[in-house]
Amino acid sequence: MQAMKSDPTDLTLFLAQSVVDQPSLVRVAKRGPTVMVRVAPGEEGRLIGRQGRVIQAIRTLVRAASDPRERVNVDLDAPRKG
Repeated sequence: MQAMKSDPTDLTLFLAQSVVDQPSLVRVAKRGPTVMVRVAPGEEGRLIGRQGRVIQAIRTLVRAASDPRERVNVDLDAPRKG
């Protein structure tokens, strides 16, 4: 029996929307092996979590659900200040 693999961008979008207050403002884009997540201003902390636990859990789940031949990274796409 073959395990079902999920699309890393769809899974990342679902997980990120689950932890923020404004899920409609979550944006996810795949850039090479990296899935970039953008959230509403001020909600970066919710996505990161205490000591990075939430973002690390999202990374773990996305890697576990993706194709083992593809090394997927999940990063926060924070707007540049200044």
